[in-house]
Amino acid sequence: MRLIDKTPFLEEDGTINPFNRIQGTLKYGFSWYGNLQAQSNTVAFFEKQFDNKFTLIRNHTLGASQITIPLILVGTSGIYVFVVSNLEGTYRAKGSSWGKVESGKYKEAGINLSKRTVQFAKAVDIYLQKQGIELPKPITPILLLINPRMHLETVRPDVRIVRSDALERFAVELRQIPPIMAREDVHSISEAVINPLRKIKPIQFQAKGTADGTPMYDLYGDGQAITESSAFGDIDFSFDGDEERPAVQKKVVPAAPAASVPARPRHVAKKSRKLSKSGLFGMTNKQLIILATMVGLVALMLFIVIIAALISL
Repeated sequence: MRLIDKTPFLEEDGTINPFNRIQGTLKYGFSWYGNLQAQSNTVAFFEKQFDNKFTLIRNHTLGASQITIPLILVGTSGIYVFVVSNLEGTYRAKGSSWGKVESGKYKEAGINLSKRTVQFAKAVDIYLQKQGIELPKPITPILLLINPRMHLETVRPDVRIVRSDALERFAVELRQIPPIMAREDVHSISEAVINPLRKIKPIQFQAKGTADGTPMYDLYGDGQAITESSAFGDIDFSFDGDEERPAVQKKVVPAAPAASVPARPRHVAKKSRKLSKSGLFGMTNKQLIILATMVGLVALMLFIVIIAALISL
C-alpha cells in the first residue's frame, strides 16, 4: 500500500516531541493526540492488508478550505473516507443521530461522528468535482470504532460503521470487490487530492458490468447513500490560480503528473507546519495564554505537594 502522510507536527521517525504535542493540542484540541494514536494503529493494520492497488492519504487538508480529512483510501474498488475513533462506552447510531447511552438514558453527543464522517466524504467528493472529476461510484464514508470496549446500538445509520471485531473481515471484503478503476486511475485520483490543478490528461473510466449487464457501482447493496440532510450545506474550496483555471470535461480522471510527489513510507511525515509568527516561538497570543495557564496550574500543584510534605514532617 502506498502511504501519503500529511500529518502535522510529526518528526521524520513518526514520533511527536513534547513541544510539538503541546502545539498540536493547542491548535487542534485535547483529543488530537489520542486520535493520532488511533489512526496510527489503523494505518499499520491497513499496510498489512492492502497491496499497491491502494493508496492511503492521511490528514490532508483540502486546498485552502481548512477541512482536514483523517484517512482517504483510494483503491481500484473505489474511494473510502474514514473517521477513526477510540471511544469506549455504550453509544447509539440511529439515522443521522449519534449519542451516548448511560443508565438507560440516551443523550446526543457533542460531536456527531456519524454526520462528521458523511460530511468528510462529501467534502472530498466536491473537492474532486471542482477539478472536473466524476467518479464511477460514490465515495463511501466509513466510521471505524477500534476500541473493543465500545458497544454500539445501530438503527439504520446514515454511515457504514465498522467495529474492531469486524475490521479484518472488512479488509478482506475490500480486497475482493471487483475493480472499477485501473491502478493508473488510483494514482491519478491520489495526485488530484494532493496536487490539484496540475495539467491533466483525460482518462475515460471503463465501468465493468455484472453478468446481466448492469453496472457494478452499488457493490455493497446496503442502501447507505449520502443524503443532503446528513451532509454539509454548501462547501466551496479555494485553489491557487482558480481564476485562471481552464474548463475541464466531466467524467474524466487526471493522469498522474510527470513530476509527482512520491509517497512517504510509514512513519515518515511532512515536517511540522509553521504557525503564525506572532508571539513567542511562533505561537499566537491565545496559544501563549493557554500554555501559560497550563504551566501555572502545574506550578500550583507542585507547590501544594511541597506544602503538604512539609506539614507532614
